[in-house]
Amino acid sequence: MNIVWLILAGAAGGIIAGMGMGGGTLTIPILTLALDVEQKTAQSVNLIAFVVMSAPVLAIHVKNRLVDFPSLLKTAPLALAGSAVCAWFAPDIPAEILSRCFGGFLIALGVWQGASAIKNKLKKDKSFSPQMRPLYLVDCQVLCSSDKAYYPKKFDTKNQPRPR
Repeated sequence: MNIVWLILAGAAGGIIAGMGMGGGTLTIPILTLALDVEQKTAQSVNLIAFVVMSAPVLAIHVKNRLVDFPSLLKTAPLALAGSAVCAWFAPDIPAEILSRCFGGFLIALGVWQGASAIKNKLKKDKSFSPQMRPLYLVDCQVLCSSDKAYYPKKFDTKNQPRPR
């Protein structure tokens, strides 16, 4: 059973890392929660996997012109220095504290991503309003599809009788 979870963790981490989003955000929780691997060991496995996966992924991203080299040159020195400092102190930090920090990071990342999605939705659709209105006052949109595109069709429900 553990081999299945290891394969799933590796595949999930590889897919996420291939998209450039950090496979460890999935690999570490799978290893720690599903396989009961200690946090430090899970992080070590993730780092080894990252080194192996990053070279071909980076080559593909460079080939597809998805790497912003000026930004890379600005962020890489501090990222390398920060990771070297943290790697120096990580062995002395208890695994429980590392787990809590990683969990807090994932929660903060989720909140930030959710807030960004809502903010983008509000910017994109000025008529979007999170307030509740009775259904009979709302214009319903039904998505109809053709073989190539999706178009919204509006149905006016203002003239419909009130639900009882």
